[in-house]
Amino acid sequence: MKQQYQKGFSLIELVIVIVILGLLAATAIPRFLNVTDDAEDASVDGVAGGLSTAVSFVRSQWEVDGRRNNTVLLDGTTVALDTRFGYPTGQSNTDAKGMSQDSCQEVFDLVLQNAPRSVVSGEDARKARYVVSVAKGAGGSSNSIDGELVSDLDVCLYYLASSLVLNPQDGKPTENLTDLSNLAGKGVTYNPGSGQVASFID
Repeated sequence: MKQQYQKGFSLIELVIVIVILGLLAATAIPRFLNVTDDAEDASVDGVAGGLSTAVSFVRSQWEVDGRRNNTVLLDGTTVALDTRFGYPTGQSNTDAKGMSQDSCQEVFDLVLQNAPRSVVSGEDARKARYVVSVAKGAGGSSNSIDGELVSDLDVCLYYLASSLVLNPQDGKPTENLTDLSNLAGKGVTYNPGSGQVASFID
C-alpha cells in the first residue's frame, strides 16, 4: 500500500500571497474612499437641486396667486413665505429675517418631496441624514418686490450628518454650525430673502 502525502503552501508562497494582497488593498482602498466621497457629493448636489426647484415652485405659485399672500398651497401643503420676497420661510414664520432652526427645518420638510430625515443642531444626529442650523443675519441683502433693500437676511444651513464630527456619547455635532464663513462638512445653504440655494463641500 502506497502512502499518500499531502502538500500545502510553503511559507515563502504564503508570504508572497500576503504581500500581493497587501499591494492590492493599498491601491483599492483609496478608490473605495473616493467612491464614498463622490456619493456624498452627489447626494448633497441632488438635495440642493431638489430644494432649488421646490423653492422656485413656491415662488411661482406665489406669483400666480397675486404676490401679496403670505402662504401658498404646494401639493396640498401650506407653506408660509415673506411677502417682501415670495420665498418659503416655514410653516408659520413669514419673516426672512426671523428664521430659526425650526423654521429652516420646516422649509426643508415642507417643500421637498420625501425630504431626507433631518434634526436641528443640538439634537442627536446619528440616525439623521441632515442637521439643520441657521446663520442669523449672514445672508447679506436683497431687494424686496417693492424695491426696498433689506439687509441682514438669515441663511438656512443643511449639513450632511455623515460629514460632521458627532459626539460619541450623545450624537450631537461638535462643530460650530452657525458660522457661514467657516462651514463644516458638506451641505446646502438656502437664503429665504433671495431664494438662492447652493451646495458646499469641504
